[in-house]
This record gives sequence, structure tokens and C-alpha cells, in this order.
Amino acid sequence: MRRVAGRSHGQGKGSDEVCGAGIISLLADQGVSRWLDGAEWQEPNPRRLARLVDDGLITGLALGPEPLTRSLARRAGRPAGPGQSARPVRPVSEAGPAAEALLAAEGRRACDVLLPVHERTGGRDGHVTLEAGPAADTATALRLARAVDRPNALVALPAGPEGLAVAADCLAEGIGVDLGPVLSPAHYGRAAAAWLDGLRRAHRAGRDLSAIRAVVSVPLAPVDAAFDERLRLSPSEAARMMRGEAALASARLVFHRHEQLLAGPDWRELATLGARPHRVRWTDTTDRTPGPPGTRYVDGLVVRGAITTLGPATLEAVAERGNPRGDAVTGRGRAAARVLDSLEILGAPYAPTTRELAARAARARAARWNALLMAVSGAPSY
Repeated sequence: MRRVAGRSHGQGKGSDEVCGAGIISLLADQGVSRWLDGAEWQEPNPRRLARLVDDGLITGLALGPEPLTRSLARRAGRPAGPGQSARPVRPVSEAGPAAEALLAAEGRRACDVLLPVHERTGGRDGHVTLEAGPAADTATALRLARAVDRPNALVALPAGPEGLAVAADCLAEGIGVDLGPVLSPAHYGRAAAAWLDGLRRAHRAGRDLSAIRAVVSVPLAPVDAAFDERLRLSPSEAARMMRGEAALASARLVFHRHEQLLAGPDWRELATLGARPHRVRWTDTTDRTPGPPGTRYVDGLVVRGAITTLGPATLEAVAERGNPRGDAVTGRGRAAARVLDSLEILGAPYAPTTRELAARAARARAARWNALLMAVSGAPSY
């Protein structure tokens, strides 16, 4: 990312003009944490992460298998991805432990970079979320967390029924989690129920609830893509005008459900025991519309307490031309519900579309891990 602080960007902003890293500071001032989407890294890069953290641009990291896969493929001189043709050095079925070890090692390095942020914010921020394998059973999740062994590590788990059960087990053991993708208010409710269950079990086990952190991850670009696929089947002008509206509306409704939970008795009971609220994390914020990277998913979901996850290109776009002008979520629940009602009428029903999104996410997770296992199996050393 270019150093953009101090540069002038945009026109017509008058005395309110902000530029470069100052725009990122606006997000911070409005209570929004900025995490880097490590999946878009070409390779793991703790030095670059340290620069972004030192500059105040980034306060967390989401790390999955993709940059590890690309790094191994580059070193072996072959393409990255499921279609690799190199002959494996060992069977893919035996590559799991080595893949976990690689992820844990990168996780430790990243956690150490972000530990000062974690300490400065009293454990509220400065986390590294690490994607557990596609099976995501309790033993795998706990093994990854213990291999990393850092207070600011979170284990990323799928938000399906099995993943939520694993999340409750991890929380009961004092392990922080990242649940996602969460695709609707009802889906959020199920994730929140698992979180509450895990915290109650942790309390019964005598654990310090204030040390157990969690986030719920809500994707954006894939939601618009899925709904727009259905809208394109309609020739009506109304359907065309509704393209690109689903993600922000759905995310705002999820956050409204989040606020309701934190105002309710279930949470208040745990808060009196020292628990800390989980946070909502916006993911997949890269705008896929044609042209330069946009910032509408960032600007349109500014709300105190949330986390926005930025790939390198989106981070630069926000720093150059973002427009985070205050809370864009609170009080917009009714308008968001009307958007989803309109989508239903126009042939893009909410429940079936989000179910298909969940299935796609599960397939994508399995493909990511299969690619890493293939890369590890063909690597000459670990």
C-alpha cells in the first residue's frame, strides 16, 4: 500500500476535506476497528503488517490458508490452487498436521505484532482470527488455539450447526472464536445463542469471562452477488434498480438484532459476571462492481463497535477516497426490511438465497483447505 497520508483527495469537500490516513482515522474516531483481510495477501507478511499497525491503519488480522498456499506454491515453482499438477511428496491425507503447524506459526507471528494493540485496548481489539480446517471439530479447534497460544488469537469456525456447537465448546474452554459467515438476523440469533451457551458453561467451570472474546463475521460482496444473480433474471426496471442493495440492508438488520441482544436480559446476566460483548465484523468488503475499488461497504456500515475487514486494495481505496460520515446503521432497520421485502417481490427471496450462500461458503472453505493440503503435500520441507 502506498503511503497516502498528507495527500489531497476528492473535490467539493470544502473545510471538511480529509485525506490519506486521516480518513482511516475518521473510522477510528467513529468507533470502527480496521482489520486486514489476510486472504488477499500474496504471501504472509508480518513486516508489512507491523507497518500498517504502527501507522494506526490496522488493528486486527483475518488469516486463512490462502497466503500460505500461494507461498508454498511459489517456493515449489508451481501454480497455486486445487489444480496443482506437481507430484506430492507425501499423501494429501497426511498433510493436515503440517498445514496446521504452518498456520499456527504464522498466527503466532501475527499475534505478536498485534499484541500491543490488544494490550492497549484492554483485550477489545488487536486480534488475529485463524481459520480452523474444514472439519472444524472441537479437537481441531482446540489444538489450533493451543498451538498458537496467544491471548489475542481467535479460532474462526463455520456458523453452521456443527460449527456453532464447536464454538460453544471452545468458549467453554476459554478459547475465543470468530463465527461466520452469518447471513441473516435469524442466523445471527443462532450464533449468539451458541456464544451465550459457551459463556455460561465457562462461568460454571470457573473461568474468567472477561478474557473470552468473540466476533461474528457478516459478509457483504457475496450477498450482493447472490441476490443480483436472481434479480438479473427479471427484465423489469425495478429489479435492475435493486441490484447492489441486499448486502447493506441485510447487514443493518443483523446489527439491529445484535443491539437487541445486548439490551436483553440474557446478556445483562452475563455482563454482571464480567463477560464482554462479542463484536460484529464486516467481511468481503471489496466492491465487485466495475471500475476502481469502491468504498461503499465501508462507508455504508459505519457504526460504533463494529469491525470492518479490508483487503489491501480496499484499504488503499478507503484511505484515498473513503467517505465515512457518521453512523450509517443505527435506526435504519425498517428501511432495510423494506429493501428485503422488495427483493422478495422481485424474485430474490431472502431465505433461499442465504441458504445457497451458506452452501457456497462451505464449499469455498473446503476448497481453500484442499488447496493448502495439496501445496503442503508437495512441499520439499515444512
